[in-house]
Amino acid sequence: MKKLSLLVCTLATFSVNLFGYSLSGTAATSVTNLLAGDSSFVIVDTTGGDTLDSSFFTAGTTLKEGTSVGDYYIAAHNAVAGTFGVTVPGNATFSLGDGSTTGGDYFYVVAFGTNTGDNITLSVGDTFGLNRGIDWNLGSNNAATESYGSQFQQLPTVNGAQFSVVPEPSAYAALAGILALICVMLRRRA
Repeated sequence: MKKLSLLVCTLATFSVNLFGYSLSGTAATSVTNLLAGDSSFVIVDTTGGDTLDSSFFTAGTTLKEGTSVGDYYIAAHNAVAGTFGVTVPGNATFSLGDGSTTGGDYFYVVAFGTNTGDNITLSVGDTFGLNRGIDWNLGSNNAATESYGSQFQQLPTVNGAQFSVVPEPSAYAALAGILALICVMLRRRA
């Protein structure tokens, strides 16, 4: 009897640890400027607002599933699917609280037309599409499985070249400094 009780308690512990908030299905049913195998990421905005925009994606930013970058949690990586037409999956499983995520946080699907793999470092010129449905907010039930087309809006299309990665602001400052130095040198020469 003690062994059975111990076994039940152990299984209950494992089953609680396996629960997590899940997003499933196809986030976008058609694409432009994306190929099967290109990278897409589910990113959660942990600020409590809708603040993720293209300026976040600067050269040198690394995206890897299960990590936080600033105020954003990279919840999942998915490869763009290409079996029956090219589509963008939006699958993710994580626990609310990972990377400071909470119920009600906004989430996005970002698809890269120039990158593959689950751990990418952005470079100048990389192209991507930043997508969010009007109802893409995390629920508050940590054991819930919610899907696109049922609980969440499914997007009709995603453009993998909607935006392009730009240099970090420090690169612009360095270029301005070099330009100023050239102006000083030319002025002294004259």
